Amino acid sequence: MGQKIDRVAVVVDGSEWVAVRPEDFERLDASRRQVGATAARATRLQHEVRLARARLARIEAILAEADSADCVCERLTSALDGPSAARPVVRSRRRK
Repeated sequence: MGQKIDRVAVVVDGSEWVAVRPEDFERLDASRRQVGATAARATRLQHEVRLARARLARIEAILAEADSADCVCERLTSALDGPSAARPVVRSRRRK
């Protein structure tokens, strides 16, 4: 953990504000960006889990409908490769 951030309570035009040194503000801003990035990753993972669950439900439905003589390979393949199939997202870490 870093150093404790020194802050001073000030009143500006009747409103209470908190003043911090510029270097402390930079640390707070960096932390805010990290939290934002983590939240974005969590949202993306939540979306991927939703897609995977939907795909699993389609697979379970196909298997539940199948007879013992049925070959469900093609139907399963289409469910896995369909337009809404979850695909891994690969992105560069470099910003453009």
